Amino acid sequence: MKWFVISAVSIVIISIFFIDGYFGMSFIDNKYLKDKVLSESSEINLPDPSPSPTLTPSPTLTPSPSPTPKPTNTPTLTPLPQLKVTSEDIQNFMERFAGQYGVDVNVLRHIAVCESGFNPTAVNGLYAGLYQFNTITWRNNRLMMGEDTNPDLRFNAEEAIQTAAYLISKGKRYIWPNCNP
Repeated sequence: MKWFVISAVSIVIISIFFIDGYFGMSFIDNKYLKDKVLSESSEINLPDPSPSPTLTPSPTLTPSPSPTPKPTNTPTLTPLPQLKVTSEDIQNFMERFAGQYGVDVNVLRHIAVCESGFNPTAVNGLYAGLYQFNTITWRNNRLMMGEDTNPDLRFNAEEAIQTAAYLISKGKRYIWPNCNP
C-alpha cells in the first residue's frame, strides 16, 4: 500500500512538471517571441571572430621501448599419479557402487564410455576423468556427499564412479546431457 501511495504521488509530481514546462514554454513563445526567428537574428548580430593565436608545436616525447610481454601458458589439467587401474578394476568399482547406491550398472558403464572412452585420465577442456566432471560440479556434489572435494580426485576411477553413482541415484543424470541413456 505504501508503495502504491509513493508511486501515485510521483506520477502526480511528474505530470505537474510536464504540464507546467509545456504550457510555460508556450506562454513565453506567445508573449515574448511572437513573430521572431531566433536563428536569423542571432547569426546577423554575431561579431566577427578574432583570429586565433598561432600555436607553436612543443617537442614531442618519444616513449622508451617497453619490454614485450611474454605469453603465459594456460594451465592444463594433469592427472595425479595413481595406481594403474584396469578395465576389470573399473568394472568392479561400477558393480560395487551400482549396488551401494541402487543404480543400474549399465547406465554407469554407458556414461563412462560415452564421456571418456572408459579412460579415467581423459581431459577435455575443463572436464576430466571417467565421467568428465568440471571442477565446480565436482566440488559441489562431493561436498553434498560429505566426501573430499579435491578436483584432482576426478582422475581417480573409484572416486569418480562413486560420485557418478551417487548423482544418478539422486536423479541427476542430466549432468551428462549428451550421454544420458
